[in-house]
Amino acid sequence: MRRAVKSLSAFIIISTMNLIQAQENKSDSLKAKTDIKKDQNSTVMLNASADNGPRNVNIGLPASVGGTTILENGLPVVMDYIVQMPVRAWRSDSSFERMEVQDLAKTALSVGDIGVSVNTYTNKGTDKLQGKGEFITNSYGLLRGSFNVSGPMKNGFYYSVSAYANMDPGTFNSAFSQFLDKTQIYKAVVNKKYNEGKGEIGVQYKFVSVQAISTKQNPYYYRSNGKVDAVEGFKLGRKSYLEKSGLVHYINPLNGEFTTRDIMKGSGGENHVFDIFGKNKFNNGMKLDYILRYQYSESGYFNPYYSSISNPVEGKTRFRYVGSDNIYNGKVQSVLMLFTPRTPFNTYMSRIELSKNTTKHNWNIGFNEWYYHINNYNTASYSFYHEVVPNPSLLIQENFDPTTGTWQPRKGSDEFGGYNHNGAMQYYTGGENKMAIYGTEKWTPSDKFQLEGGVRLEWQNINGKWYKGEDRKLAGTNWVSGDKTKVKKDWINKTFTAKALWKIMPSFGLQGEGTYAELGGKLSSYAGADDPGIKKSKIPGASFGVYYNHSLVRIVSKVTYIQRSNFTNNSTFTNPKDPTDYMKKTISYDVKTIGWTTDALFTPFKNFQFHMLLTLQNPEYKNYKFEAYDIKYDYDGNIARSVSKTIIELDPSYNWKKFKFWGSARYFSKEYANYTNSLYFAGRWETFAGIDYKYNSNLSFGVSAVNLLNQSGAQGSISGTNTAMDPTPYYDRAVAGTYIRPFTIEFKTKFKF
Repeated sequence: MRRAVKSLSAFIIISTMNLIQAQENKSDSLKAKTDIKKDQNSTVMLNASADNGPRNVNIGLPASVGGTTILENGLPVVMDYIVQMPVRAWRSDSSFERMEVQDLAKTALSVGDIGVSVNTYTNKGTDKLQGKGEFITNSYGLLRGSFNVSGPMKNGFYYSVSAYANMDPGTFNSAFSQFLDKTQIYKAVVNKKYNEGKGEIGVQYKFVSVQAISTKQNPYYYRSNGKVDAVEGFKLGRKSYLEKSGLVHYINPLNGEFTTRDIMKGSGGENHVFDIFGKNKFNNGMKLDYILRYQYSESGYFNPYYSSISNPVEGKTRFRYVGSDNIYNGKVQSVLMLFTPRTPFNTYMSRIELSKNTTKHNWNIGFNEWYYHINNYNTASYSFYHEVVPNPSLLIQENFDPTTGTWQPRKGSDEFGGYNHNGAMQYYTGGENKMAIYGTEKWTPSDKFQLEGGVRLEWQNINGKWYKGEDRKLAGTNWVSGDKTKVKKDWINKTFTAKALWKIMPSFGLQGEGTYAELGGKLSSYAGADDPGIKKSKIPGASFGVYYNHSLVRIVSKVTYIQRSNFTNNSTFTNPKDPTDYMKKTISYDVKTIGWTTDALFTPFKNFQFHMLLTLQNPEYKNYKFEAYDIKYDYDGNIARSVSKTIIELDPSYNWKKFKFWGSARYFSKEYANYTNSLYFAGRWETFAGIDYKYNSNLSFGVSAVNLLNQSGAQGSISGTNTAMDPTPYYDRAVAGTYIRPFTIEFKTKFKF
């Protein structure tokens, strides 16, 4: 399951921001609220898995590989992460004037998604000529810079132009490319203000070019205590486990031709984005806010699925290097390659909102329409072997034929050792549409009470064709040569939210929140050969807690509940009788989480604050039953993979003259590494720290560290173990899996004029 599991932590921080604002009218209370929000906006970008996007802000449910929802000017930067990952259409840079973290309720109402979202707002021009930028490098040779310049033109027109470039080698040296993330972004904005500044309308063009490989896996020995040790020749995160040629050799699913491509260029992407946005304030106090977007994109995907690590069987199997007669003696890695070549698609989006604020009421009504269409999305698949060494080479498996006394290549192998071409091929074509109306109301009848509510009604439609298993069998080929089956589905998705705040005393009160959301399926769910049988997901959630405000400490403590039904995902399962045999299968299940979180902000003395958050949770699988390789599996009651029951966050900071000293530490308790809960990873810390120096109002410097404790370990999942019931065979055995980012020092310079 390609899932990153989310906790309740940042959801509680964000939800309490809005509640604290209403707790006291004193300026120090409002200031504390603002500071908390500012810290949350910055720490959301402290990502221990990657540094090119926000971290997964956890709500207690398994989240898609797309991670935290990213918005630009109120619209999602991508409509379906299966087609394109968000960081392939967006990066955090100097073009944005501000960033806002949106809580679960606001995301559900305005976006129709479940989770926390990050909304970034473009600089649309300034009254005076202004420039700002930053340059970032790190101990591994990262080169990242962005620059924005904005100012006025004539007759109420303003401009803003920006550029972003990222050349990131990652944390290891790859044999086929110095940089594993090569990204460029250029933006140009022209904005017109009218009616004495009460209205404005602008246009933005954005160009994005990305060539990036995000795979981060290494081989290690799994120990019975949940810890790991790197395989000989490796230091986790410091050595490349990507096959060194940088090429893929596959059969094109669209025409059956054998094709070789460069993985960086072939799976890269481009975006051309055109936005029209505007605002208008009417004389009656109402405000209109709107944005229209057209996006043409090309995007590919490189996803090697690392299965088992094994040794040749003496007298039965052996391996030789591709293009050579030399025999390889050592451990062998089995890999299932899933490669999506650059595929073009079109996206159309719009958002229109009308709002008004009064003394006791703050209401908002909105409408959005989103549509994308893609022709012949396809993913080629094949299996192959490579060495278990840094920058490994391809291998060809040979089996001994006792009838001839000779060694013969594995049946069906090509000249590069690939076999079972397109056995897990993916294909679909068509479009998806979402149209919704939504509204919110915040009512403050008195100084002691505050009520909020919201409703969203969404029509969701998918209309296309897919290549199901029966069609593939009739065609009898390993490419899309047979009939396709039409798929057309419609859903009416409903979302309701409610919040209440009761200030019993000036510094103490109660707060509660309830949400109910529904999500339909996606056209991309029909990529595989089996019918996903997608049904509407229903997500109820609730929380109840208390808050306490004091000049030295502010505390919010909540009990939370959230559940999601019909969670659909396409997973890879290994044949227990043959570790080199695996299959893709779509499965539907439920997840339920009950948790308790306490969020505290301590300010014991001037210029120092210490934020602490404790989360206890228990995410369990429900109705998780399926059959694979004629074996029935039942995961009901198991803890969701890659989630911790206990999470602690510690964020101290201190300002002294022109310096700011800060740190951030997150503790994650034991995480299960597979669905069966037979394997787990021991608890770990993710640590960050830094020193910022403000030379003057226009120039500042910073140095920070990732993985300050220099922990070396694993996280996430262990490949090829989704159906493993007995952990004993995996003890002290070499396996492949994800890992913690190694110790990194980062240097940053920011300037403006």
